[in-house]
Amino acid sequence: MGTWGYKPFDNDTAADFAGDLDAAPQSERIEMLRAALASVADDVSTHVIGGKAEIAIAAAALTVRKMEGGEEFQSEVCGPSSEIPEIPKDLAPLALDAVSRLLVKDNDLWEDWSQREDGDKWFSMLQRLNLVLSKESSDSQESLW
Repeated sequence: MGTWGYKPFDNDTAADFAGDLDAAPQSERIEMLRAALASVADDVSTHVIGGKAEIAIAAAALTVRKMEGGEEFQSEVCGPSSEIPEIPKDLAPLALDAVSRLLVKDNDLWEDWSQREDGDKWFSMLQRLNLVLSKESSDSQESLW
């Protein structure tokens, strides 16, 4: 089926990632999120392929799940059903880097969604996710001072 909606878990790749999180020991789930985010945030030299981007968006959605405004990005149906440990504070800036990178045009998802009738909904969702992450990242920086 591929993609059936514009939300973070409304595609086969993200739904499979949620299943992988459920299957993994709880002690490995944060590192799985970190790896998914880093695969986009840290790889600035190349075009981001769609599957990697979809997983990073799902990981970013899980990163914000307990933040103000983060409930919008959760899925009762296709997200992970098992517990995700508390998200470390250093994951929000990494998620912000990944989502910010996807807001530029050098990725498959941008190209795919720009051709779709509801592409503006996907782009708007990504902007809102970026906004939640931006607020959390700035709050985290302020707490250091």
